[in-house]
Amino acid sequence: MKDCCKDGCHRKEEKSVVKKWFNYIIYAILIIITVGALALQLFD
Repeated sequence: MKDCCKDGCHRKEEKSVVKKWFNYIIYAILIIITVGALALQLFD
C-alpha cells in the first residue's frame, strides 16, 4: 500500500478531486430536478 502511494499519489489525488466534483455536479442536478418536480406538483 505504501509503494502504491509513493508511485502515483499525485495522479490519484487529481483524479479523485475531479471525480468528487463530478459527483457533486450530478447530485446537484438530481436534487434540482427532484425539487423542481415537487414544486410543480405542489403549486400547479
